[in-house]
Amino acid sequence: MQDANSQHTDSPDLQGQAGPIPQALDRGNGGQQVIVIGAGISGLCSAWFLQQQGYDVLVLEASACVGGNLQTVKRDGCQFERGPNSFMNNRPAMAELIKGAGLEQEIVPAKAAAQRRFVGKYGALVALPTNPLEGITTNIMTWPGKLRVAWEPFVGRSRTEESIAQFVTRRLGKQMFDWLIDPFISGVFAGDPHKLSVQAAVPRLYALEQQHGSLIRGALAHIKARRQATGPKLDGAMMTFKHGLHQLMTSLADQLLNPVQLNTQVESVSYSQEHGYMVRSGDAIWQAQKLVLAVPAKQVARLIEDLPTPDETQLAHAQRQLRSIYYPPVATISMAFKKQQIQHPLDGFGALFPSKENKQILGALFPSSIFSGRAQPDQHVLTVFVGGGRGSAAMQLSAAERLALVLQELDGYVGIKGQPLWSEESYWPAAIPQYEVGHLQKVAEVDQALAHLSGLYLRSNWRDGVALGDCVESAQALALQVVADDAGDDIYA
Repeated sequence: MQDANSQHTDSPDLQGQAGPIPQALDRGNGGQQVIVIGAGISGLCSAWFLQQQGYDVLVLEASACVGGNLQTVKRDGCQFERGPNSFMNNRPAMAELIKGAGLEQEIVPAKAAAQRRFVGKYGALVALPTNPLEGITTNIMTWPGKLRVAWEPFVGRSRTEESIAQFVTRRLGKQMFDWLIDPFISGVFAGDPHKLSVQAAVPRLYALEQQHGSLIRGALAHIKARRQATGPKLDGAMMTFKHGLHQLMTSLADQLLNPVQLNTQVESVSYSQEHGYMVRSGDAIWQAQKLVLAVPAKQVARLIEDLPTPDETQLAHAQRQLRSIYYPPVATISMAFKKQQIQHPLDGFGALFPSKENKQILGALFPSSIFSGRAQPDQHVLTVFVGGGRGSAAMQLSAAERLALVLQELDGYVGIKGQPLWSEESYWPAAIPQYEVGHLQKVAEVDQALAHLSGLYLRSNWRDGVALGDCVESAQALALQVVADDAGDDIYA
């Protein structure tokens, strides 16, 4: 058998079944090859960062295109996203990725109006406060609710794992949870904050309590630290690219030295000490000493089935834990209207709808108000999210029925006259993994069950964060971990 870091296998037992592995590259890490399964944001970013470290990377993707749920659509002079709409310039890893990929000139910053956000309350849109004075005068919460928030520094630390609902209600009061945190969590996770773990889903929030004993004291300490920090500062601005978020995906794929292998459904993965990882798709077999699984949790459970293990019971338990991670269905419905059809000026980023409003819609984005060039000058583009952990009833409807429901529910808040000029639904049957209470334990048990397998790495949004910035940051961390692991191998060889 040929060297595991060179090209496709040609051993007698695999004769005639070999896949076209590209030649290894003579680069900084000896041209070591890494196979990445999955060409979504996690997979492509992992591949790109690994290539930057000198690895020869091959990406295998089951679908016909890269990008996962980062898909941009252009229609009738408009542009919208099927999934995530933007990202924040608050992660060094993202800044490095954009600069390294040569996309700095392609950035489109958000309009000033995008700083304005709305929450639905009692059938109307209420603007969220953007400064402390507005926080005091806002009618989103009553004075007793505001005073309850002010009491937060005197609340003690938690000693057990809590749901987001438990954590926020305990620290900030029920009004803060009902009208601000509940809709925010629905917008980010499309999930139920009564089930989501605060430690897993919003670890930075949990860390403020643990480190400072108070969210308010912790936030003030972070503001002070940022002001005193030296070196380049990230402004935290919201942005996208001229051709949408999919432009990032295609740019990364184009910069990989080995073309992404599309329409390649991986059927099985095996491992041996001698040959490393053998990845099979149909008659094709690829081979490498390092493997990154950048796919949803249920796919990971399937792909680790044939990997060797000293404890079959432990591996089976890890597979059950992976399969238990819930991905609710979500539909995004994008629509265009003439401006005169909408009574509300849509002068903001969008609106979120608390559970107390008893709506199936989770939130609405106003893309044409966020970024320039997203609609015709006389038109609005809206994208509405429905489903998730709260809108399950809507997911039982047909696409036409869902559109009618969305228009009916949205009408009460923004005032809609007539039908949209066009509408397009994107249906995601398994949208966003839910970090429910116990999630961190699940991840730890999966890692423990696979710890004996050298060169195997797991990277996807079912672990380490669901936001686009989280995925980029985790991909960079993975690449650095691979380098560190190789350095350790060299030291102790």
